[in-house]
Amino acid sequence: MSDTSQGPGWWQASDGKWYPPEQAPGATPQPAGARLDVGAALSYGWEKFVANLSTMILIVIIFFGVQFIFSMAVQFVRPSGLVSGLIVTGILIAIGVFVGFMVEAGLVRAALAITDGRPPEASMMFSTERLAPFAIGAIIVALLSFVGIIACCIGYIVVRLFLLFWAFFVLDAKRNNEPVDAIKNSFNLVGKNAGDVLVFAIVVVLINLVTCGLAIGFTEIAIGYAYRQLNGDTVAA
Repeated sequence: MSDTSQGPGWWQASDGKWYPPEQAPGATPQPAGARLDVGAALSYGWEKFVANLSTMILIVIIFFGVQFIFSMAVQFVRPSGLVSGLIVTGILIAIGVFVGFMVEAGLVRAALAITDGRPPEASMMFSTERLAPFAIGAIIVALLSFVGIIACCIGYIVVRLFLLFWAFFVLDAKRNNEPVDAIKNSFNLVGKNAGDVLVFAIVVVLINLVTCGLAIGFTEIAIGYAYRQLNGDTVAA
């Protein structure tokens, strides 16, 4: 209890005092080390997606729209001269990568907000808060994934599975992990729950494949639920 909010998820009661997320009405605390309930994660993701439908649709549109715009820009920009062409194309790609990091982080922020009991906002897609460590982490993950591809492709699957939660560890205000720590923590978290996470990841991949990626808003919330549950965090009802 406090006279002022102490961070994300804190709520103000009728007595004017602020209380922590775990004491929020309807909050569901998860026991530490709890097994991942795949069905509950997917159900939660869908219910919260529908409950925040207009905002989540806008977030998904921004996610795909930004990537489409920059891919088209690279395709259609044809400056005269080889050198100038390479420079302009390089600048566009750099901008596209930066904005891509931003909107990817925005999806994670939305999932974290929802599971923390806060409404998602489209502005989260353009937030630069902790964008630098996220970008560094994304580059490290990309490099590890590339090494995994070289290792008969199976290494890529292993990397993506065990690093499923790294971005959440970086952007979660309760943890604010640095990139390397986030990668280690994701690896350890999945390692302790490999069977359940593997089943969950397969279902998430299949859903996104069937929907051509359009279900990413719903599946990202489900991943946020899994992250909270496996860490023993409170999941907002």
